[in-house]
Amino acid sequence: KEKKHTLGRFFADFLEEITENDLYALEQLEDQIEQLEDAVLAGKEARFNHHMMALRKRVSVLYRYYAQLENVGQILQENENGFFTAGEARLFHLFSERMSRLQSQTLMLREYLMQVREAYQSQVDIRQNSIMKVLTVVTAVFMPLTLITGWYGMNFRVMPELEWAYGYPLVIAVSVLVVLFCIWICKRKKFW
Repeated sequence: KEKKHTLGRFFADFLEEITENDLYALEQLEDQIEQLEDAVLAGKEARFNHHMMALRKRVSVLYRYYAQLENVGQILQENENGFFTAGEARLFHLFSERMSRLQSQTLMLREYLMQVREAYQSQVDIRQNSIMKVLTVVTAVFMPLTLITGWYGMNFRVMPELEWAYGYPLVIAVSVLVVLFCIWICKRKKFW
């Protein structure tokens, strides 16, 4: 059966044509987000924020685009002036529903982007925690040495170790023992 060429049919075909490959484009966008997620989980994403912002802007633009097209379809479907036939109004209704589904798909992509961002933040937090762990262990090992240095750096005249021939080697030996003891404790507690 041949289509009747009317202005309503022209609008319906035009709207159908401009959105024909949009589902495929959304699938490609989802693939890009998946690649970003894989890079984050592998720890290889150096320009994460740049890629994330570009994808978020693109998804936001698409969301508004589909909302506007859905609104256009609903206005045409209402057919307030009776300009379109019932069949043409049904075509506009189908178009509005399709735009609503595409808009829902963009919402899903937006949520997926948020999950990828949370995964990236988790990776950053894990790296920071491991750095802080190392710094804490180093501080715990060398804090007693700081105490010994501060104590013997006061240079009181009444300190017997200052005039004793073995005072300096004794402080060195005590410092080495303290460091070794602290390292042993850290290893035993599996801080390291």
